[in-house]
Amino acid sequence: MRFAVVAALSIMLLFSAACRAQDERLLEPSAAADLMRVNRDNPDFLILDVRTAQEFGQGSIEGAVLLDYYASDFRERFAQLDRDATILTYCRSGNRSSHVLKMADDLGFKNVYDLRGGILAWREAGLPLIK
Repeated sequence: MRFAVVAALSIMLLFSAACRAQDERLLEPSAAADLMRVNRDNPDFLILDVRTAQEFGQGSIEGAVLLDYYASDFRERFAQLDRDATILTYCRSGNRSSHVLKMADDLGFKNVYDLRGGILAWREAGLPLIK
């Protein structure tokens, strides 16, 4: 019985540590704004908006590049990006961009971050959008 409890606790700790490690790439809006500030003059920094063109037209983060997640060639176009670049990705609520984060892992990207809560959280935090 004691072994089962120790084993269960060990598994929980390992799972918890794995979740925390992944969470470091999920940035709250203020941390995403800090990442943008630090990389302002970095030519290898990309803000990637994975919403639709219509959503993008309603307002975006300054400097963002649109790459529609729903486009049939999204994966191919994403795969052409520099795998060593620092990329901040976002969508409306964080769902699509979380899939992009997984795709980035699968493709061997090294420095991809996701805006937790997407543009909705960015707007709620009072951070600026451009049209």
